Amino acid sequence: MIIPDNLPTVAADRNSLTEVIANLVDNAIKYSNEGGTVEIIAQQDGNSVTFSVTDHGIGIPSSVVGHLFSKFYRSHRSKQNVSGTGLGLYISKAIIESHGGTIGVSSSEGHGSTFRFSLPIYSTVADKLKGSDNRNEGIMETSNGWIKNHSMYRG
Repeated sequence: MIIPDNLPTVAADRNSLTEVIANLVDNAIKYSNEGGTVEIIAQQDGNSVTFSVTDHGIGIPSSVVGHLFSKFYRSHRSKQNVSGTGLGLYISKAIIESHGGTIGVSSSEGHGSTFRFSLPIYSTVADKLKGSDNRNEGIMETSNGWIKNHSMYRG
């Protein structure tokens, strides 16, 4: 794990970010070869902090990569060998985008995968957040809003 002590603060909810990181690390472990390593790196990249989780496992076929962040998507290969619902990456994407960030993957079949997400540095969005009563609409880069096909529950 490489996380510099001097990283700037990001604009994120700690619990949500923990969920994303746990999901990416869990997937990296699931799809690694026995005894494989998982690398976690965080670094400043301009006005954002980029986190990456890399495994050296089975990798992802290029025909599958475009579907990974879709709800309930599981490739035929992962359905047979690895448990899961197909929601982890979908929810992770919704969380990262709701924080004004981006998420993506690069992979080489048979050599492993790297999942990366970037979040804005707090100081770069602090005025937008304060101006919107600390709501995230001002920092979201996409027009997707909350998770598609789900409505907010009000009790």
